[in-house]
Amino acid sequence: MESEELIRIMKQVEEKGIGWDTVEEKIKVPYDLLSLYARSGPVPVTIINGLKNLLEGEGK
Repeated sequence: MESEELIRIMKQVEEKGIGWDTVEEKIKVPYDLLSLYARSGPVPVTIINGLKNLLEGEGK
């Protein structure tokens, strides 16, 4: 996946007010690594899917 999609999803996480410590715990990926992927890409599909699932779960 492209880093643009990761950046968009990371903004959605921030807009929903989900803490990065919660994100790290749920998807098992440190924020620093997410930031690195956002800058350099490509992003593993498992990370994108994990973030999407987290957003969907928090929205319920």
